[in-house]
Amino acid sequence: MPGRPTVLFLCPDNGALSLMAEAVALHRHPDLRPFSAAAATPGQVDPALVAALEAEDIPADGLSAKPAGVFLLSGAPRLDVVVALGEASRRAVRRQPFLGLLRLETWGLAEVVRSLPAPARRLAYRRLLPEIGAAIARLEERIALRLSGVAA
Repeated sequence: MPGRPTVLFLCPDNGALSLMAEAVALHRHPDLRPFSAAAATPGQVDPALVAALEAEDIPADGLSAKPAGVFLLSGAPRLDVVVALGEASRRAVRRQPFLGLLRLETWGLAEVVRSLPAPARRLAYRRLLPEIGAAIARLEERIALRLSGVAA
């Protein structure tokens, strides 16, 4: 892992949790090089997520849903760690052999139900922010330990 370790965060459609993790990591963890993608089919970015991030002064500009397959393309960043943010994402990763060969972590984050009204989704995302932030901090610590040669 020369330079900053590259982390790919995955949720089923890359419309919410994985984008949240990417935005939080970009904003608060400069020693990581974060990306996000859809473990299955990309969807639409949830406007309630964007509002929740902006309410916490976390930049959300430039976030977009994309398929994990873009990381197979020539010139794509080399991934050091892939984080499936829930069980559905982990199952989808297992169906994509190239991702399954990488160092994979699964975090048990609850998905925000998209059928909820926007204010309820915004609140749910804001409640998840500390959990995602803490999980990213722990990931960063494990990576630093591994790089220093200490067993994580």
